[in-house]
Amino acid sequence: MITKQQIRNLKGLIVGCGSIGERHLHNLQKLGITKLMVCDQDKIKANKLAQKYHTQKSYDLNVALSFEPDFAFICTYPKSHLVIANRCIDSNSHIFIEKPLASDISGIENMLKRAKSKKLQVAVGYNMRFHTGLIHLKKQIKSIIPLMIFAEWGVNIRQWRPGLDYKNHYVLKKGGGIVLDDSHEYDYVRWLLDDEVKSVYCKTRQITNIKTETESLAVMTLTFKKGTIANLMMDYVRPQYERRCHIIGEKGNLKWEYSPKQSGWKKYDSRASVTISHNLIKGAKTTKKHLVQTNQMYIDEARNFIDSIIHNKKPLVDGWDGLETLKIGRAALDSAKSSKPVFL
Repeated sequence: MITKQQIRNLKGLIVGCGSIGERHLHNLQKLGITKLMVCDQDKIKANKLAQKYHTQKSYDLNVALSFEPDFAFICTYPKSHLVIANRCIDSNSHIFIEKPLASDISGIENMLKRAKSKKLQVAVGYNMRFHTGLIHLKKQIKSIIPLMIFAEWGVNIRQWRPGLDYKNHYVLKKGGGIVLDDSHEYDYVRWLLDDEVKSVYCKTRQITNIKTETESLAVMTLTFKKGTIANLMMDYVRPQYERRCHIIGEKGNLKWEYSPKQSGWKKYDSRASVTISHNLIKGAKTTKKHLVQTNQMYIDEARNFIDSIIHNKKPLVDGWDGLETLKIGRAALDSAKSSKPVFL
């Protein structure tokens, strides 16, 4: 249980003033945290966010860390995560790192060990683990004895950042790409199964009608240690947002579909339609549909992180968890390059 006084006493730093940085800032204020600072090298972004949310601002990380934050949310490009995380750890700040944990595995273990030695929490932003529909699937998955999973996500890149030029998005640059950017799918699948990946096979393709340095779509096959097979599809090509998961088991099927309302689905008060089906071979089929607040899972992950700081306990998705997911993504990229499966 977190008290209002415990929350009011915390000081937080948001590093990176893009859309996800603003979302976390909005949610932290909603949770009752008032001592906040934003930091971005882009002065226009930092000024705009600080003015909108009435926070302090900085254009330099060293200056921002002199604010002595209890925690920092790292919301910059993945290739910068590790450097910023280490500097925050030097300043005795707990850290929440947006997914993926980094663009490369090198140096991650050392960073996590340093954080542990200073009793600092490290959380990674896999908000889909806080989605009520996927939580329901996790509770029910053992009842069907899972054999195979099909999961997919996609939306056209032109819809990602309304009002901004998609051509400048980091996913199109080296160090970006759909495999690492959409690590949600292989992260939540391994979480649903409570199992680790044994091998990864991946094929990717780069589209030609958008100037890009990275893969635009990917198809991955994951083999888990307990035998379950997962096929994943992800892209930024399809015309509209689609996200779903279908689990086939010995005793039946589970299906989940998530459909944000297309008009302003990035807004914090927007809703999404969720459909969950549970079909047993020996039993009735049930289908439930309901609306959820799209922002709630982000609020819940922020609350979980704050709770881990106050009560000195592991967050739901800690840095070591994020590292295991990153290893899958890197293996997928290696597999796509070699056209061979990669064993973990």
